[in-house]
Amino acid sequence: MIPAIRAKLQELATKEVLVGMEGDAELAMIAGVHEYGSAKMKIPARSFIGVGKKRASAPISKRVKSGVQAIAEDAESVHTLLRDIGEIGLDRVLKRFDKIRQPALSPLYAAIKGNKKILIQDKDLRDSLTYKIVRKGERT
Repeated sequence: MIPAIRAKLQELATKEVLVGMEGDAELAMIAGVHEYGSAKMKIPARSFIGVGKKRASAPISKRVKSGVQAIAEDAESVHTLLRDIGEIGLDRVLKRFDKIRQPALSPLYAAIKGNKKILIQDKDLRDSLTYKIVRKGERT
């Protein structure tokens, strides 16, 4: 019994969940500008990934605690726990993305865009948000 538990926990220890976005170079640049801002272009940061992941830490910690116990009791798989962690993280990132209101758009950009909504028009960016389960250290 203990070797089986050890093997499952070892499997868990060799994997991690990455929450972020997948897309082409242009979409990655847009995400980076929103996330970190651009001093050159006078665009303030509107973090949705970092803030969303931070807001996910408490519910993820709670889920990990119950999940490790369930794995040890053979009531849950490692994959199920990792998938749930990814879903929680992604949910918080999406909620943050949808709620960004500050800092406001510059009047000039709002006029060009045709509205004052932040990020809402960036459907492709929102749709690119995802999570992946990978081996630790594997950054794809």
